[in-house]
Amino acid sequence: MKRLYIILLVSIFFGMASCCSKKEKENTAKKTILERAEIPYLKGESRQIFDPKPSTYFDENKWFTNDHCFVTDKKGDLHWFGINNPFPPKGKDLYRYHPYLGHLTSDSATENWKRQPFAINEIKGTEYIGAPYVIWHEESNRWVMVVEQWREKRQLEVYWSDNLTNWEETKTAILPDKLWVGTRDPHIMKGDDGKYWIHVVATGNKGVKQSQVLRIRTKDFITFEDPETILGINDIEWATLIESPYLKEHNGLWYLFFTYAHRRYAETLVIVSDNPNHFDYEKNVVTTLFGHAAEIVNYKGKEYITSCGPEDAHYLNGHGVTMAELGWLKQE
Repeated sequence: MKRLYIILLVSIFFGMASCCSKKEKENTAKKTILERAEIPYLKGESRQIFDPKPSTYFDENKWFTNDHCFVTDKKGDLHWFGINNPFPPKGKDLYRYHPYLGHLTSDSATENWKRQPFAINEIKGTEYIGAPYVIWHEESNRWVMVVEQWREKRQLEVYWSDNLTNWEETKTAILPDKLWVGTRDPHIMKGDDGKYWIHVVATGNKGVKQSQVLRIRTKDFITFEDPETILGINDIEWATLIESPYLKEHNGLWYLFFTYAHRRYAETLVIVSDNPNHFDYEKNVVTTLFGHAAEIVNYKGKEYITSCGPEDAHYLNGHGVTMAELGWLKQE
């Protein structure tokens, strides 16, 4: 009799659990994607992690940083690559004079950053190197960088490295006949299709003049598929007004971070989607963060978000990269 009673209680318990689980699934299914989304936020102060100027003796100019990326090497050290330049001397234009790509390393993310020689130095070359993104290319066992160069015109190019220090240029434009001039600010990730997804900001894809985030797929960084528009904002007719996309999957949903720089320079919007191929600006903005050209960094068990710039002088801005811990707020 006692055994029968226990069996009955267990059956009731699992029956109730099954019922609750079913109801929870039904309630989740009824929620909109904005209601299901977690809200990213900056935990605490966003503090500068290094001085943008190589040293006080380097020159007399004030220096700045801008778009950048992070990568962890095979030994576990964190590397920063990014726009890192002096304000231009007389006779040079601010957005044309970009001769250096900075390189720093650290073992702690928020401190201990050590300056390395410039990853790319175009002071005696094109005098321009733009926003970079570096990722490990498993298939060739090398590091690959996609970066904006300025030869006859601005274009995206590929650089290769075995050690994150010496970079070999290809001087070959990515899809020169299919990308609008000014397509820039790459973010790269390995997609679930086994290809590398290069996300860039642009306009004019498929003849549509709007601010866009495009995806370009590749396996070898030699041949590239036609660009796909994953975000389009009907706000302009001549150039993209958004910058610096970063795509992240978090707990089953996709979050697209990008700067709406020409509305507010230090404004990062976050759009949520359950489909990494499409993001709806009109319906699914989950939050607005303070920051420019945000990158998300996972290092030693913590997740961080960064900001940088601007490229014009402000008294209280050291023009360095700032970093804060990133939190995710679950909605009730």
